[in-house]
Order: sequence, then structure tokens, then C-alpha cells
Amino acid sequence: MGLDDRIARVEQARWGLPAIVAVALAVRLALALALPQQPISDGLWYMDHAAEMARGLGYQEAGYVTAFWPVGYPAVLAAAMSLLGPTLSAAILLNLIATAAIVLLIVRIGAQLGLDGLATRIAAALYALYPAHIVYAGQPVSETVATAVAMAAFALLIGARGRRWGSLAAGLLFGIATLMRPQMMFFPAGMLVAMALTLRDFGWRGALRAALPLYLALAAVVTPWSLRNAAELGAAVPVSTNGGIALYYGANDRATGDWYAWERTPVWDATGVGIPYKQHIVEQVELDRRFKALAVDWIKRNPGRWTALGFRKMALLWERDSDAFWALDIGYPALATPIAAVRVFNQLCYFAILALGLSALGVALPALWRRERLAPLLMLACMPAFATLTAFAFTGQGRYHYPAMPFLFVAAGWTLAALLRWWAARSPAPLLRATAA
Repeated sequence: MGLDDRIARVEQARWGLPAIVAVALAVRLALALALPQQPISDGLWYMDHAAEMARGLGYQEAGYVTAFWPVGYPAVLAAAMSLLGPTLSAAILLNLIATAAIVLLIVRIGAQLGLDGLATRIAAALYALYPAHIVYAGQPVSETVATAVAMAAFALLIGARGRRWGSLAAGLLFGIATLMRPQMMFFPAGMLVAMALTLRDFGWRGALRAALPLYLALAAVVTPWSLRNAAELGAAVPVSTNGGIALYYGANDRATGDWYAWERTPVWDATGVGIPYKQHIVEQVELDRRFKALAVDWIKRNPGRWTALGFRKMALLWERDSDAFWALDIGYPALATPIAAVRVFNQLCYFAILALGLSALGVALPALWRRERLAPLLMLACMPAFATLTAFAFTGQGRYHYPAMPFLFVAAGWTLAALLRWWAARSPAPLLRATAA
């Protein structure tokens, strides 16, 4: 059997996609059971406060109403805990459901943008077996669930092509994504511009038709939470009160572009914000305002330094993909060597995905000017570009590129499928069969 025959079998096999989903779920569940990861940092906070929400205590901290962190993921986790109890099982179940959704959405989005069955199945398989994302499935963090919601909104908006009800449905999901990641409220605007530039059957009229219902639906999801914040906190807080801190994190004399220890340390008091860390919930609105003012003032006084730091943040964002292994490092020091080996292997895989994905986008770029067949592939750059721009303003922590990775897997799948078809075409097997016929 020649390579072209094997390619045809992969494309036509009905078991292909279910098998990929099954493998993705199996490897994640196996790791979660074999090496249970204790919640740390953000994950520990999510577990504690989702459990409180599940018990009917509301979204609060130490008895004070809060909006310090976005409510979306804790609320979803609380719903899972109401079924399974306040255990890590609830978070793992959510991650497994989100994983299955991401695999299916990789195939769906790829097909919407013109990829064939071979390319989309390769992309799905790459995601299913990618080590860092396998590790994330055992942690109570928002990355996997938030990415699944954003991808579903992306697929709905692409499929709607400006139609009202599809745009409304996409807006509802983008609203949920915004409650998990506040910056997501800006993503649909950029996506609509990209659709107008790359999709021949959409254009600027389609973008205008889709924008109003989309943002009305997004606002319908977010506004109730904003009204709650206004009533409870006495201030206009659309989603969360940590935006000022996040901005300051990447705009001060100590900023490196990456994470550095400052909370619960003397560094916090040295910022000059004038509010001790232990009061960060009680004074969260004022803290947000003061940190934002400090950051803006620093940017105004140091525009060149901030710009250079912004480019450093963008580079740091894509430098590595190892944050998923933190919990394993802490929980299993005796396995330091094999975990380090997996981390190195993952980094090699990561660089390969970047190279293959960027190759696809590079091939598609010339088609943009004439909106040729490959131009829709450039839609896959929307999330990577958005993550990169967000890093410029805030910080370049590697985990922040997680939402962009499934789109790069799709682009990498296109490149690998093209290479396989090229190799099959130059193989002597098709020629021999044609001669025999």
C-alpha cells in the first residue's frame, strides 16, 4: 500500500476522529490518576472560592464581596462541584469535557477555513498528544475551559458569516469568555476585521452586520455581573478589579516582562501604592485605581523603555511552554529527572509546532491581497496575534499563549498534510499503478 493510499484511508476512516478524542481523554485521565496534582497558586485559589460558591456563600474572600479575579471559571467550577463535591475531580471533569470540545473544534475550525480531512485530523492528533496540555488537564486552572469557550465562539462567528442568530450565539459565548478573561471583550472586533479581509463571502458589510448582534449578546452576558459589582463595590467594574495590578506588573522600574515575586513581600510596599497587601480585597477598587495610575504615569515618563519592555514581553510569551509542569515539579521532587526530560521533549515539540504553524501562515499571506483560496488560513493568526498584543501591554508569561496553541496546531496540521501529499506525489507508487492500469 502506497503513501497516497494510506492518506486516503486516514481521511475516509470513520473511526479516526472518535479515536483521537478517546486518546486525548485517555492520556489526560491516566496522568491525572497516576500523578494527582495538588492545587497551587491560582489553582488553589480557584478551588477554595469555587467551593464557597458551591456552598452558597457567593463570590467573596475572607467575608468580603470580591471581583478581584474574574468570576467565570470559579463559577463554572462551582457548578461542577455542586455535582461532584469540592474535590479535584470536578476540575478534572471540566478539563476533560473542554479537551473533547477543543479536539472537535480544531476539526471544525479547520474545515471552515478550507483544510481537508487529513490536515484537520493531524492537527487534532497533535493537540491530543501534546505533553503540556496533557499536564494541564490535571490542574484546577482556567486555561483549558476558557480556551474551549473562546474556540466555540470563534467557530460560531466564522460559520454565521454575518447572519444575525449565529452572531448572537457567538456573542453569548464571547460574553462567557470575557467573564473568564476580561480582555476577550476586545477580541471579536479584531476577528471581524480579519474576517472582512480574508473571507470573500463576508467582507466589510458582513462585519458590520455581525458586530451589533454580537456585542449586544456579549453585553447581555457581562452586564448583570457589572451591575452586581456596581451595587456591591460602589464602582464601575465591568468584570474584575485586578486590571490595574496587571498593568502595573508590566510597567514599573522592577518589571522584567515576566513573572516576579512581589505579592506578600516587601516589594509590594515599595511600590508606593499606600495600601498593604493584606487589605487588597477590602480596598480592591481603590487599589485598582492607584496601581493603574502608577502604571500610566510610569509609561508616560518612560515611553521608550516601556516600548522596549513590550517587545521583550512578546518574545517571552513565545520563548517556552513549560508552565504546565510547575505543579508536577512541586508535588513530585523524586521524579525531577523524568519530568525534566518530558519538559525538554515538550519544548522541542513546541518549537516544531511554532515552525510548522508559522510556515502555513507565511504561505497564506501572499493570498491575502487577492483573497485567494489560502487567504482564510490567516484567520488562524487571530488568537496568536491577540495573545501577543496582550502580552505587550501586560506580561509575557508563557501560559498566556495557551489559547493560541490550538489555532497553531491547525496551521501545523495544514503544513504537515501538504508535506505528506507532496511526498506521496513524488513517490513511484502512483506512477507504477498508473502504468499497470
